[in-house]
Amino acid sequence: MTAGTESSFKVILSADIAGSTALYERLGDATAQALVADCLRLLKDLCAARAGRVVAEVGDQIVALFGNAEHAAAVASEMHYEMLEREPPDGAPRVRLRIGLHYGPVRSQGDSLVGETAKVANWVGNNAKPEQTLATRALVDQLPRLYRAVSRYVDDETWNFVSLEHVELYEIIWDVESITAYNGEAPAREAQSYDAVEFEYGEQRVRVDLQRPVISMGRDAKNDLVIAKDLVSRQHLSAQFSRGRCTITDNSTNGSLVLTADGRRTEIKRESTRLTGAGVIIPGKPGPEERDFEIRYRCL
Repeated sequence: MTAGTESSFKVILSADIAGSTALYERLGDATAQALVADCLRLLKDLCAARAGRVVAEVGDQIVALFGNAEHAAAVASEMHYEMLEREPPDGAPRVRLRIGLHYGPVRSQGDSLVGETAKVANWVGNNAKPEQTLATRALVDQLPRLYRAVSRYVDDETWNFVSLEHVELYEIIWDVESITAYNGEAPAREAQSYDAVEFEYGEQRVRVDLQRPVISMGRDAKNDLVIAKDLVSRQHLSAQFSRGRCTITDNSTNGSLVLTADGRRTEIKRESTRLTGAGVIIPGKPGPEERDFEIRYRCL
């Protein structure tokens, strides 16, 4: 290997603004362009504050290089949080980001933009939903225990259709209060809060609380709660505990139904809802003859 081409392992972060086309259509070119530019300046400042180096800015996307996986994960969380806190201009929707992270070999010079590690990071970001950080298994393995505890398996995807190479994808939960709670600090708790939620399906039982703030439910055997039914997606639902409340998020094709003990009915599909009291969650919304799909839950 010649001088100047030796590889070192780095983290590449790819962040882009979700739905930017709609911003331009809704606000007009000048206003939308100013809003996007302001957001990208903030993202670059956040990278710089954690020793990240922005190596590209393309349209509504930035690509940054980090030497430390924890710093990159922290920046991704800060990016989402800052977008949540910013007040959008009148008539504008709130800006939401899709972020991808990957850890791999990066040669000096332009490899941080066109090498395989950069391509995987960009692919991971393209797979993320708005307000979501996705990371590869290679990246998650580099994280300290705190961040691994709030990362959940999402899927095993084919990223390279020539070699059919698969990559395991994980979501890094960016909710700051959830991470703070796990770190032993006391977050602000809302009224009618609780200490944990217990989920049951058949003989399986799993609990979310401050020590285990994130779980996944679905057909894949790697989930915390496995529901081996055809109408259930591989990673159908996630549950996140924060500030004394539990929110479940549907990530599926067929949606889910939440029935509370007091008779309230909530349908979610790629949406979130908070749990209260007790009840059942039915993933995939099967017919009445298939009630063995029910996941029982209880707030404790």
